[in-house]
Amino acid sequence: MKHAQWVVALIIGAGCGDNLPPKPDAGPPVRPDAGVNLVARGRYIMNTLGACTFCHTPLNPDGTRDNTKLLAGVDCFVDIDPTDPNVGCIATRNLTNHETGLKNKTDQQIKDAFTKGTRTDGKILAPVMPYWVFHNMTAQDQDAIVAYLRTVPGVDHQVAANQPPWSLINDGNAGVCSMFGTQGTTPCLADGIMESSIPMPGAGTADMASALRGRYLSSMVGLCIDCHTPELPHVPPTNPIPPFFPRPIDMGKPYGGGRAFFSQDLGLPVPPYPAFPTPIITRNLTQHATGLMGWTTSQIRNAIAFGKDRDGNAVCAGTHGSLISPYAALDEQDLTDIVNYIASLPPVDNNTGTDCAGPPVP
Repeated sequence: MKHAQWVVALIIGAGCGDNLPPKPDAGPPVRPDAGVNLVARGRYIMNTLGACTFCHTPLNPDGTRDNTKLLAGVDCFVDIDPTDPNVGCIATRNLTNHETGLKNKTDQQIKDAFTKGTRTDGKILAPVMPYWVFHNMTAQDQDAIVAYLRTVPGVDHQVAANQPPWSLINDGNAGVCSMFGTQGTTPCLADGIMESSIPMPGAGTADMASALRGRYLSSMVGLCIDCHTPELPHVPPTNPIPPFFPRPIDMGKPYGGGRAFFSQDLGLPVPPYPAFPTPIITRNLTQHATGLMGWTTSQIRNAIAFGKDRDGNAVCAGTHGSLISPYAALDEQDLTDIVNYIASLPPVDNNTGTDCAGPPVP
């Protein structure tokens, strides 16, 4: 049963059982510089930093990623109404070099999709695709993604059409989008996160240059800021959308944690992880008593790359320490930069708890 697998869950929680061994998917990483290999850089972004394979590649029955269909899209990736076969499913796009994918699309069409939220057919992407994060990505990294995508082997897979309510967003139904909180400057397009709203490293940060690189890696080309920033609240009872439907994130509490995800949708075994309707709650990553105050940089590093909290217990996340975790493949310097940035985050008072599971969804 699928409920809330709309984004990559970049969760640093606390102990929920034993980890599955990490299985990195990325090749040798390349950091952006004047002499960057664009294809290698794009592969690293999509397979590690941006974790695009998490949403765009189907899984095998054993929970491993089916790399014979790398980036070929997933039918009914999210189903917010599993009781109705005609409502609730959204598919992720085939990104391979096939006619059913991106083979005949222009570079600009592809860039506009992942940075502006406009589909290659001119319709509007549902904000499950975090274009509102990636719009801050550098032009060089946008070029790198396109360069890599041009090398991905074609897979013949015409993904299923989206069902309502997702199809209504694609068609620009402003009334539906306003209920979902996606009424941006253009109907149904979510407003992008302003770069100026992303926290700067604290003034006392020892290695400011490293932390600034980590800021970019975790909040403009990566998705830490998405999964670890609370959503704006739903407005019951007038809002008919179920509580696990994604809402815009609350940039008044950046990195404050509190996003809800479900074990089944993160590829986690139940048990030991909590079963629906009990969600996994993302951890407050800021330097507050309710967050990571007192954590060493080594402990933060182990949580991100290996899925271990500071007591050595497994964190509850599909992207930290699981069979399909991308972050064990992070370049060492990139990991250091992200850790230095996380360790410098200004405090946000948001008690998300110290265990993995939050209260059941009403």
